[in-house]
Amino acid sequence: MEEIKKWIKVWVLVFVALTYCYFIPSKIPKGRFRLISVIPILYLFIILPWNLNSTLLGVPTTFILVWLGNFNLLLFSFGKGPLSPKDRPISFLNFLAFACLPIKIKQTSNKNNNPSFRSFETAKPPLHNHAIKILVFAMLTIGCAHKQNIHPKLLLFCYCGSLYIGLEFTLLAVGVTTAKVLHLEIEPPFNSPYLSTSLQDFWGRRWNLVISNILRLTVYEPVKKWGQLPAQFATFHVSGLMHEIVCFYLKRVSPTWEITSFFLLQGFCVYLEVKVKKLVKGRWSLPPMVSIPLTVGFLMITSSWLLFPPLIRGKFDVKSRREIVALIDYVKDITEHVRTT
Repeated sequence: MEEIKKWIKVWVLVFVALTYCYFIPSKIPKGRFRLISVIPILYLFIILPWNLNSTLLGVPTTFILVWLGNFNLLLFSFGKGPLSPKDRPISFLNFLAFACLPIKIKQTSNKNNNPSFRSFETAKPPLHNHAIKILVFAMLTIGCAHKQNIHPKLLLFCYCGSLYIGLEFTLLAVGVTTAKVLHLEIEPPFNSPYLSTSLQDFWGRRWNLVISNILRLTVYEPVKKWGQLPAQFATFHVSGLMHEIVCFYLKRVSPTWEITSFFLLQGFCVYLEVKVKKLVKGRWSLPPMVSIPLTVGFLMITSSWLLFPPLIRGKFDVKSRREIVALIDYVKDITEHVRTT
């Protein structure tokens, strides 16, 4: 209960900070002077998550404020990104949502240029797809809870699967709710990453499209003037650092840089993949039935080597399950209290 009170206080301060950004820095011409006016908020967003010790509340708050919120405000300082639309003024509610929610607004050009583009309005998976994923997620979670009795390779599959499905449903819930409340068309957060035919396909077009978009705007496009290779490595490097920072907030111990190394390795492999594609010039390619298992297998192996070990050492899975059980018990107590009164 005490942690929930801290969490509410944090988000009240976030609301006040974003209200300030909407009414004051937005009136300052874009550039260094607007950036100076936003710097106190950037600092506030960095220190606020330190007040939270809970995994379920602290990790999403850290991700939203330290990474998503600060990156969006940096773009806003220079008149770019979702907080600075070119075609129309942004409303206060939209400003709040775009600043701190993991959503990506549907762009008309995406629909025209990308045949595989889907929004919540144009792509509504059948209910049985969600039911299957919920069932699989429950089975994988049970598997993670009994990791001492499971083969390490099967446990890796449980971690990867539960991470993907948990993230997808969380971001999907946020996106659908935002779309309904604000009457917007929101792009899906994932695009079937388990069907990736290459690392470039996975990281660029299928996995966590919200983060892919924010990294493209804040890192890839500014660095691209020095070449595609530096831009690509800078993007993966920044992604790795931000994941490392989120993990640091979670564990509160010195980083091991394994997570950063994971993303640097992915960036290097994507570079090699692109070079090979240019060399063969479309004359030869692997069929999907071969390329998909190779891609997913490579991601799972490298994840087990560099990505999951620091999370497991920090007992992220154990803490999450404990807090979920505590939350369920808390809700049950409240429900029982309401029924008896």
